[in-house]
Amino acid sequence: MRFDPVHAGRVAGVNTQIKRKGTVSMTLNTVQHIRRWLCIALLLSFLSLSSPLLAGQDVSQIGGGGYSPPNAGPTYVTYIVRNGDSLTTIAARFGASIQTIMALNGLRNANAIYIGQALRIPVTAPAPAPASVAPPAAAQPPRDGPSDKLIPDSEAVYSPAYADFDVNAVVQKFGGYLAHYSEDAEGEHMTGAQIIQIVSERFSVGPRVLLTLLEMQGGWLTNPSVSQSAQDYPMQIDDQNHTGLYYQVWWAANFLNAGYYGKLISRIDGMVAKDDTHIRFAADVNPGTAAIQYMLSRVSNYDGWPSLLSTFKATYQKLWGDTAQYAIEPLVPADVKQPVLRLPWQDGQTWYYTGGPHGAWADGSAWAAVDFAPPGQGGCSGSSYWEIAAASGRVAQAEHGRVMLSLDGNDFQGSGWTLMYMHVESEGRVQKGAPVYTGDRIGHPSCEGGFATGLHLHIARMYNGQWMSVASQAAFDMSGWIFKNASQEYDGAMVRGYEVHMALNGHNDRFNGIVADAGPTLVWVSDAQ
Repeated sequence: MRFDPVHAGRVAGVNTQIKRKGTVSMTLNTVQHIRRWLCIALLLSFLSLSSPLLAGQDVSQIGGGGYSPPNAGPTYVTYIVRNGDSLTTIAARFGASIQTIMALNGLRNANAIYIGQALRIPVTAPAPAPASVAPPAAAQPPRDGPSDKLIPDSEAVYSPAYADFDVNAVVQKFGGYLAHYSEDAEGEHMTGAQIIQIVSERFSVGPRVLLTLLEMQGGWLTNPSVSQSAQDYPMQIDDQNHTGLYYQVWWAANFLNAGYYGKLISRIDGMVAKDDTHIRFAADVNPGTAAIQYMLSRVSNYDGWPSLLSTFKATYQKLWGDTAQYAIEPLVPADVKQPVLRLPWQDGQTWYYTGGPHGAWADGSAWAAVDFAPPGQGGCSGSSYWEIAAASGRVAQAEHGRVMLSLDGNDFQGSGWTLMYMHVESEGRVQKGAPVYTGDRIGHPSCEGGFATGLHLHIARMYNGQWMSVASQAAFDMSGWIFKNASQEYDGAMVRGYEVHMALNGHNDRFNGIVADAGPTLVWVSDAQ
């Protein structure tokens, strides 16, 4: 269903007149507006739908009940990617096309799936699997996971608990294999400590947690030499396509986020071990502990999983002491308020809402980011348009297409409110440590820093190091525009008053063109001033 999202909610021109008691005369214009209001109501109702899933759960009957007509279309299952899987083998197994699976799951690269990823798969009919492909294994009854607290939430994310934590100094102090290690990554030569630091910042995960996992899995922090297996698979993530420290730590961080935010926002109900045993999160387990449970489930069969949890706890305490000393509770207060933000481009310019709520950094994180593209023909050639500061603050980091703007005005990204600008061109980009004020230039949109099919701005919020979903207790509000989730990443709407715009992979002034202004509220001024 298509409708005019710009004008669908406008009330000008409504002509309803009371003729006599009990009767109302409405013009055709009034009827049209009523129909548009119903469309918006149905749309927003759809966008608010969500349902937590257990990893590996068959979702074909979720939300069911009632009559389903013959040949009504496909049902769906959730499939957990295993070692050796590809989209080609998965598509063959379920009789679906690669293109359909990519579209359902918001995938832009057929080769970018990973072990443990949950994919929604259409099943058009109960037909037998091809002779050359084994049928899906029968689901095992889920097990209940423990609720014992391993770490506080403030340890799992790159929170204020890490404000004074110097990764390189700590690594050198322990003097193990990591202290002398280096490898090529992202086109440059990095030390082991640099890799830990970069992954911690970008994913916003706790470096003490990453170092603990490295130590317990292969002795990287304290042992001067490690086995060849530990060199190839430092996190014991058995994936021949992702060997070495950089890739292994990268995937571990993504698994940590998948568990943390999966529990935090009830996106999933649990995890699946390497032997396909489904494990439910305990109802009262905290997200930080869920992060550890989820990550370790990806490298162990169920029988060995409880032992790994105990080993993690013992290793952490040996390295860092009691976890309680790092606790910041609550990490995000229930009544936290977002500061006033404006749209991040200059007033009067039309940019395009090209990506609805999706992962802030990789797909394990919260749906905290939205995308905008400036006018132009697309591609990755240089843009003359400027991204601007949505609020005042200080640049806590500027590297590899990423700018972290601390709205608390400090040099640490994990304290208070922080905005991430991603894919910012290096030429003309604001410098680390620079104070900025609302409306100041940040840089030009580009394709720098990660995967991008065209130049755009990817912008997300975090509070105390936790990525803030657009559906969190503090609505994502820019110039009065409120962002709404949909059932799929990159879909969704932005709403202001009676106007509704839908995310669209393209440029259409009526559907996703947004003219910037400062919004209906006063501009917030940071303490940095």
